[in-house]
Amino acid sequence: MDFIPHTQEEIKEMMDFLGIQSLDELFDDIPDKFKVKELGIGKGIDEKEVFKLALKRAEKNRYCILSLAGGGVYFHYIPAVCDFASSLPGFFTSYTPYQAEMSQGIMKMLFDFQTLMTELFDMDVSNAGMYGGGSALAEACLMAHRISNKKKVYISAGVNPFWLEVVRSYLETAEIEFELVPLENGRTKIFETNDIFVVQSPNFFGVIEDLKKIRESIKGILIVAVPDPVDMAFLKPPGSFSADIVVSEGQPLGNYPSFGGSGLGIFLTKKEHIRKMPGRIIGKTEDMEGNKCYAMILQTREQHIRREKATSNICTSTTLLAVRAVAFMKYYGADGLRKIAEESLKNSLFLREKIKPVFETEYFKEFPAYIDIDENKFIEEGILPPIRLERVIPKFLDEKEYELLTGVDKSAYLICTTEIFSESELVYVRDMLSNSSHSF
Repeated sequence: MDFIPHTQEEIKEMMDFLGIQSLDELFDDIPDKFKVKELGIGKGIDEKEVFKLALKRAEKNRYCILSLAGGGVYFHYIPAVCDFASSLPGFFTSYTPYQAEMSQGIMKMLFDFQTLMTELFDMDVSNAGMYGGGSALAEACLMAHRISNKKKVYISAGVNPFWLEVVRSYLETAEIEFELVPLENGRTKIFETNDIFVVQSPNFFGVIEDLKKIRESIKGILIVAVPDPVDMAFLKPPGSFSADIVVSEGQPLGNYPSFGGSGLGIFLTKKEHIRKMPGRIIGKTEDMEGNKCYAMILQTREQHIRREKATSNICTSTTLLAVRAVAFMKYYGADGLRKIAEESLKNSLFLREKIKPVFETEYFKEFPAYIDIDENKFIEEGILPPIRLERVIPKFLDEKEYELLTGVDKSAYLICTTEIFSESELVYVRDMLSNSSHSF
């Protein structure tokens, strides 16, 4: 398709219709402090010189190859095969194809993705992916309402604060009641209920929840959120506790943290609830000649079925990230994933020998602690510092409310370790952190 630019006369006609004097007025809603006034490139510079200038400016960026930050986005080593697989022309798309059966390569990868997820989480069925962990959890709450017709959701205060904000937004629109359940010594308070119940394990503070006791007490729909799927290679998966719906964030499976996204929503449920779940499901079948092939066997988007029967408007799963997740898991295998999880736990235990966590309980690879650190010093050393809690408190709660619900003061830092640390690096980091720890 040819690109035909607007003429000056056409631009003037559109501006007159909008009642503006210049094109810059279209961007008046953006505060001046965020606008780039001058690129500093000058006029008449050729592409080669611009490229050199860009490289020189890029040298000013700081790249942290080690990270003590977690909170839902995790640094695992990403093997080169992930970049290779996701850059192949046949896979290089973020879309679930519109003519799905014409794209057998992507169908096969998504089928493998679903299979790997059901094995990892010990669940009956997985869809082909969602936008991210937060939207997956929100959709899970709506699905639980469709299954049970319950209008109240109890959700643990130990759920990722960013996910809590997404869930609250969804549920308010759907007029479903939302109540936060407090933590007791880092774990979700358990009580009997027939309503929908949401818990995250390990929770936002890295504490491993007692899913067995929670399942025994919850008579309604139980939704379990998992922050890092890699943990399931070591911990007992939610499906073994008869969770009704499980959601997770697929970023740690071969996808770069970037600046916190994009994410890959993982969504699983029991077979009896399959007609109530959002998203799409890929199935294996045979064509007219008896050849093995793949097809999209469930589409619950209102564009494809009657609006009143639709479960969600989700259609564009983050397919490219699912392709990378498949490459990551097939590269490492079950033993490799377990080794990553074990090393992450071992490194966390090493830090906890000198840094006292807020709670005396069972953690995995993350834990909160009261430390007083110079974050810039970590960045100068190429280490992303841990997360200060006051930066992630949900916007619909004030600092005191969140402290009462969680038992953690806003001054605490959330410290995370994965397998990326060498032994010498870990010793260095522990010394940096332990020299600044204190009791609260």
